This record gives sequence, structure tokens and C-alpha cells, in this order.
Amino acid sequence: MDFRVEKIGEHIPGRLSNVGLNALKEFVTAANHIPWYESRESNKVFPIYLQDVSDLNPVNSVVSMMIGYNPFFDHTQIAYFIAKNGGKPLGRIAAYIDYNYSREHGRQIGWIGIFEAVEKREVAFTLFEIAIKYLKDNGCEFITGPAKYNANGEVGLLIDGFQFKHYFMEPYNPPYYQDFFDEYGFKKENDWYSYEADRGLVNEYIVKIESIYGRLKDSGYGNLLNGCTFRNVDFKMMDSEIDLISKIYNQEWGKGNHPQFVVMTDKEFRLLANGIKKIAIEEMIFIVENGSSPIGVSVSVPNVNEVVREYDMNNHRGMPSKKIFNLKDIKRDLTILARIKRKLKNRNFKTSRVLILGVKEENRKRGIDSMLYYRTIKSLVGLGFESASFSQVADINRDMVLPLKRFGKLAMTWRVYGLSI
Repeated sequence: MDFRVEKIGEHIPGRLSNVGLNALKEFVTAANHIPWYESRESNKVFPIYLQDVSDLNPVNSVVSMMIGYNPFFDHTQIAYFIAKNGGKPLGRIAAYIDYNYSREHGRQIGWIGIFEAVEKREVAFTLFEIAIKYLKDNGCEFITGPAKYNANGEVGLLIDGFQFKHYFMEPYNPPYYQDFFDEYGFKKENDWYSYEADRGLVNEYIVKIESIYGRLKDSGYGNLLNGCTFRNVDFKMMDSEIDLISKIYNQEWGKGNHPQFVVMTDKEFRLLANGIKKIAIEEMIFIVENGSSPIGVSVSVPNVNEVVREYDMNNHRGMPSKKIFNLKDIKRDLTILARIKRKLKNRNFKTSRVLILGVKEENRKRGIDSMLYYRTIKSLVGLGFESASFSQVADINRDMVLPLKRFGKLAMTWRVYGLSI
């Protein structure tokens, strides 16, 4: 097959940034050229283009202020590659080095991610080889991925559950990608799961938890939660709320149950939190405190993929432009954002994504984790959601896998691979 691979931009913190917004738009929309996504088997939801460009933009400049940039790249070197036949994209890959992640692991680790390819082995393998060479030339001895960033973003390759509709910030790709990774020689590192809450199991769980705590209270043991308060986040105090949530998140998520995790910087966490706030409802976010100390957190958001999927199904317009300021694509993005805002105001989303849920390890035996699950589920049911996805949960995280099986069913499985170079 006749094709070539172009490096369309590279960013090295403090040294080089030649990533243009048009190049990023071309990189983002390369996924639209994968034929499998137009098949009957596919449940792919394409991103809001301007948001995806902002997510991948490493350049903090006057021009990029209109789009936004991602502070993840303050400590991350990245190169973007696109495979083309003539002017038609056949695939893409990003190769990057998160220096904070490498420092935490004591060696130079490279990442590959945001991978797409047509169903041609030579295209995928060429993209792998070019990305691996780039990382090896920059001192990496091991590669992990695929991911969009790391475990704080969208991590892993979908290997099971293609029949399900993916929720907000859940990776989705064709099934043949697994063959590419396996045949090239990548080895499994670990899997990540999503559990979709089952209405019947949810109702049973609510009744069970209410019964247990009712009996404890009647028997005089209701003080298991003594000193702990469960409250919703207060958007009017967003800065201080972000401080509380980031404190417990960075402390607890790095204790071994979350492979590919790295502590988020203050800028990164604030960008994530303020982005979540735009699509969040206060009653869907809980903070657990023991006195003034945060010991648990639960963050759920409406599944905005509902809106994107509905719009694209009813307004099929052909391929998007590779130009950042294309009126047709901007209209799509702005219309979707307006519909999301309207749907939030009317509170008529049907599905939700549970992004963050956890309790400090020493408090789990007190039943605080069960109560946090209960509060989260009870709130979603009360707001009228018909289903929720609890994801992404690492296979080694038994503290979450076991409880989630009680009220949810395994839906999707993502795999993270590794490769020594």
C-alpha cells in the first residue's frame, strides 16, 4: 500500500513548540477517516473538535488562547504523526514522554497513544515503528500505552464490549486494533473495566444498604460514621472545593490500585475540574469529610455523548475539515455545546459517567466506602438517570471491582500494553 508518515508537530518543554492548530485539527479529525467507524457494528462518538484540539494543544500562546492549551505538556514532550495516502489520512499516533511519570518510576518511560489506523497491518506497524524510534532516540527504554495522557485521562485499548455505547471520556476503537498490538509484540500490562449499573441490582443494593444501616442504628452501633459528613460540592466555593478533591485524589490514587497513575499538577487538576464543572450538577458530586479533613470523594457527570451522538446521527455532513476555523465544524461544536447546556438546565440526561470514586484506605473498613457508593447511586436514581458507567477501574483494584459487581455488570474492557526497547 502506498503511503507515507508525516511528523506534523513536536513539543519539548522549554525548548521547542512547533505544533500548529491546523495540524492538531488534522490530527484530531484523522479518526473520522477510519472506515470501521461507519459500520453497523460501531458505536463511535466523535469528539467536540475544538475541545479535542485544546486537549492536545501544548502551546501556550496568544493565538492558542482562543482554543486553550493543556498544562500536561508543561512536563511532557510529544510528537504527532499522521499516515497519509496522498492527502487522505490512514492513521495517526502520538509519541510522548511524561517526565513527571518517568521521575516517579525511576526510569525514562515513553508512551504511545491517540492511535488510529485503517485495517492495514503495514500502516499500523509503520506508525508503531516511527513512534518507537522517536521515543528510543529520546532515551526511553520502555513504552506503555495506548492512552490519552495516562490513567488521569483515557487509558487503554478497547478489547471487549464493542456492542456497548461508550460514555464520556471512555476510549472506543475498532476490534482489529488488538491484533495490531498483539502481532507487533506488545505485552499486556493490565486491564481496565467499566461497570454499567443495572437498575434491578441498583434497587437491591439500595434496599440492602438502607437495611444494614437501619439495623446498626437500632442496635446502638450507628456511630460507625461518627464524625463523618457527606455533602455535595458547592460551586460557589469552587477554588477551595478543587483543593479538597485534588488533595485526596493525588494522595489515594497513587497507592498502587491505579496503574499508569501520576500525580496531577495544580494547573492540570484545575483545568480538569473547571471542565467538569461546565457539565456537572452539584447533587452528583460528593465530598466526605472527617472534621475538616477530606477522606472520600465521588464525582459523576451527565454523559454528554448522548448529545453528540444524537446530533451527528441527525446531521451527517461528511468529513470534517482539517482547518481549525471551519464554519461548518464550528457550527457543529457550538450547537452541541448549546444543546448540552440546555439539557443540563432541564436535567433530562438519561445516562451518567462516574469519573472519580474513592475513600481513604484507613476508612474503608468503617463502611464509609459503602455509604459513598450508596449516596452516589441514590443521587443518580433520584435525578432520573436510567444507567451509569462506573469506569475506568483497574483489574487489580479489588477494593472497587468487588463492590461494583454487586450493582453493576461488566461492560467494557480496555488493555494497556508494554514493550521494552
